[in-house]
Amino acid sequence: MKKLYLILYSLTFLFILGTALFLLFMPDTVPLNYNFAGNIDRMGSKYEFLLMPIIALPMISAFILIAKRESKKNGKNNEKYLLLMSIYTIVFFASLGFYFQYKALTYASQESVSVDPFKFISICIGIFHVVSGNIMPKLRRNSLIGIRTKWSMENDVVWQKTQRFMGISSVALGLILIVASIFLSGIWNLLLMLILTAIWVVVCLKISYKYYKEYNEDNNINSD
Repeated sequence: MKKLYLILYSLTFLFILGTALFLLFMPDTVPLNYNFAGNIDRMGSKYEFLLMPIIALPMISAFILIAKRESKKNGKNNEKYLLLMSIYTIVFFASLGFYFQYKALTYASQESVSVDPFKFISICIGIFHVVSGNIMPKLRRNSLIGIRTKWSMENDVVWQKTQRFMGISSVALGLILIVASIFLSGIWNLLLMLILTAIWVVVCLKISYKYYKEYNEDNNINSD
């Protein structure tokens, strides 16, 4: 576990350091937003890029606190996978942050990155789905991540079945988003991501209830 904590703290430090270095060298006014065609539609202060680590750090801190609590409560299993999720989360935020900071740093030169920002976001989210989908089925019941409905939290059987379905479907969703990003751009890429994610969430919730009903029926339990 100490190695995972060391990796997490190191990546967090590098994220903060990298952001600070980008801010040091980029101009005061930089591109901050892009339209659906991938063109700049808002300029502003470079210090707005501090929002990315400001958002990421509380999330990582919450993961660490809950991982330590889970270690005392349910053993090392959840602690390990929560730490892995923390590591992938910081990599996710750092990838997005460094990508847009590099675009901001080089927007006035010929070296500027030409990748569609929405395509890049969709690919990052797709990879995150694939990674998290491989972790979720291995988690025991916890209060932070996974499909945590009142049905899945009822018992370990429903929890495990729900997370297994969630994991497989998350990997499938991630792969679809990655492949679709090759062919779609701009608003269509964003819309596909939002629509598929919404459908995925609804299906996971329904599946959780389905497994709950089946468990109650198999064990002759009143589900009302």
